[in-house]
This record gives sequence, structure tokens and C-alpha cells, in this order.
Amino acid sequence: MKPYLIVLFILLVTKPYAQNVTSSEEQNEIKKVIADESKFFYARNIEKWTNCYRQTPQTYWAKIEKEEKFQKEGWDNIMSFVANYFNENPKVIKATFKRENYNFRKVNPTYIWVTFDQSKTIKDKKESSKETRILELIKGEWKIVNSTGFYLPNDKPTKPETINITKEKNISESTEKEGAIKEKKKEKVKEIQKAS
Repeated sequence: MKPYLIVLFILLVTKPYAQNVTSSEEQNEIKKVIADESKFFYARNIEKWTNCYRQTPQTYWAKIEKEEKFQKEGWDNIMSFVANYFNENPKVIKATFKRENYNFRKVNPTYIWVTFDQSKTIKDKKESSKETRILELIKGEWKIVNSTGFYLPNDKPTKPETINITKEKNISESTEKEGAIKEKKKEKVKEIQKAS
């Protein structure tokens, strides 16, 4: 009886974790959608670009780049903005991308949240960014429902929170040390005053 209880316990405990795992097949499909979305955007192929998205009022698209910033919510707003942008900038742009440090998080069987570092090169100009995509599985195809990207200065993908925490920790550690030194000095002064 005990072995059955142990197996049952293991299954119950590990099931929630197993749901968060994405297969390598899912990861490759999602990476392809992300790559296609960028490729079609710079190729100015609006039909294929729109096919990468779930086109709903909840779809979200925001970018903060070195020279441009925009945020659009709802497919109609996104489509209007992109159609206008393509009309004003019809020239196809040769862009290359390097994506790494992928982190896939399956929210449920039909939603996956992905973060990654991206380096984009256009005409020898390189920009790095932190990117997030949320994709939904629709009729067997992954579609983007949220696309956000944030420019990183110095072309080095980093984790700013790590840098800030380290700086804050160092500041607080040095403040604590300075406080302890001041307290010791005060105690010595009091000892000297008592002795005199």
C-alpha cells in the first residue's frame, strides 16, 4: 500500500510543474513565429506580418528603441499604425537578428510567455533589447498576442535588476560598516572620558 501512496504523491506534486514545461517542438515553433514576425515587418509584407498575430481588441504591441517609441493596444490600432508606418517607410530594410537567453513559461496549454535577449543589426548599427512575447495556440498555430521590447544602452543585454540590487547592497553594506565604525569611535570616546 505504501508504494502506491508514494507514487500517487509524486504524481500529484509534479503535475503542476510538468504543465509549465514547453517541449522543444513548441519552442522551435514559437521561435519561428518570432523570427517570421520580424522578417515580415522589415520586408514590409503586411499580409504575412499580420498572420503572425492574434487579431483581437486585447492584442498589445509596444517598443522602446533608441530612436523610436510606440505603444498600441487593440488590433485595429496596431494595424492602423503599422499600415501608416509601411506607407511612410515602404523601403525594405535588411535587418539581422540574434536572439538568445530564451525563457519559456507555459501559462496553460494554449498560452506561452517568452522572454529573450535580442540584438538587431541594420546597416552596421547594432541595438540590443529585452523582449517579451505572449503567444496563444489557435487551431494548431502559435499567434502573438503581446509583443514588447525595450532598448538596452551599450549593446549589452544585461539584467538591470541585478546591477541595481548589487549597487544597493554595496551601498547599504558600506553604510552599515560606517555606522558600526562611528559607534565604536563613540564608545572609545566615552571610555576615555570616563577614565579621565
